[in-house]
Amino acid sequence: MDVIRILAAALAAAVGALAGYRKSRELKDRAVFLAEISSLLERFIIGIKNFKRTSDELLENENGEFGRLVKCYRSEQPDIRAAWEKACGNLPAKREETALLSELGRSLGSSDTESTLRLLEQCADRVSQLRASADAEFEKRGRAVFQIGALCGVGAAVLII
Repeated sequence: MDVIRILAAALAAAVGALAGYRKSRELKDRAVFLAEISSLLERFIIGIKNFKRTSDELLENENGEFGRLVKCYRSEQPDIRAAWEKACGNLPAKREETALLSELGRSLGSSDTESTLRLLEQCADRVSQLRASADAEFEKRGRAVFQIGALCGVGAAVLII
């Protein structure tokens, strides 16, 4: 009987720590994703402004997670807008960056260069703000969330024993 309690306590501690780690990882993943999107938008701005590249040409050189996702869908979609929108559909729907990227995707390649650049710059500014916020949230809460999860698990383990 004691062995079962010890195993249950160890399991409770592990589950608590895992839940805390998972939430901490979500915060970190969002910050990393926003950094990737920020870089992608900057490369698009530079490529369009300085090298007069099209969105499709710029997409070919993207290696980030979102860029690869759009490229994957680009092979099965008629244009970059449809591929971009489908890639946005795979992102968490309740996040502001998803709505922002979706709006940007609908206008890619549908307007003149100046309008596209203005929209990209506005989107890049907003993503930079979101990135700073996500980085601050991870710095502030990331470690605490993990520790709280671990403490809850240990607390449950103590109650079980």
